[in-house]
Amino acid sequence: MTMCEHRKTTPSPSQWRAIGHRVAATRGLAIMISRVVSGVLACAVWVVAAPAGAAETAAPFDAAAYAQRSATHGVVLVSANWGARWNCGKYENAQLAKLSFDKSGSPRAGNDASADLVLEHASVLPAAARFVNYAYIVEPGEYLLSAYSVKVARSASDVGYLNAARSDLIVDGRSRAGSFSVSAGEVVYIGHFFLDCAQDPIPWRYYTSDRGDFARYLAGAKKAFESLDVGKVEFRLFDTTTMGNAFVLR
Repeated sequence: MTMCEHRKTTPSPSQWRAIGHRVAATRGLAIMISRVVSGVLACAVWVVAAPAGAAETAAPFDAAAYAQRSATHGVVLVSANWGARWNCGKYENAQLAKLSFDKSGSPRAGNDASADLVLEHASVLPAAARFVNYAYIVEPGEYLLSAYSVKVARSASDVGYLNAARSDLIVDGRSRAGSFSVSAGEVVYIGHFFLDCAQDPIPWRYYTSDRGDFARYLAGAKKAFESLDVGKVEFRLFDTTTMGNAFVLR
């Protein structure tokens, strides 16, 4: 099998500026796909995980753990689409493969150190083209996007990955890609992650498009996690200037 080059996608300063222009240029695309997000909420899947360990910075939502930590920890609601996006940039298709987040103030030594929160499609089976919804109990603080991986294919036999590592994204304790924050006792929704294909594929943060769609999303969260107080969920998107557009839910 021929493999395309496994390369980092770290933009140069001029490329970061270009991505900033790309944010504005793709606003219409983001709005369009936010509508797609709303359209697939009904078939989205909520991941209900096994009980989490007490020492983890971020752990899958569990009712017993939530009952013990709801006053000292926060809850993050996030979705990701691991399915193929066809005709993505110069590639036949691309798939979001992994997103990694480091808690700010807990610097890691090197690119191989484990992140605090990792979202990925771990199954060997092909991912369906739908959003998978996750809930995590996390220590309060700011979480920096520290690495990502996108699987790309020029053909069925020419497949590889576009990667950005911690050394590419974290500069002076800040993430060039973006971050989210949560305080003790809070429940926050940070967005739906998929891909942007205006140039080389990169992760992109989308969102539910209006309060009706957001309410349906929360109804799904309540059905999956009965003990979660969805009435206190705050719409607080992953904060970025390079991988998503600003949006205020009205």
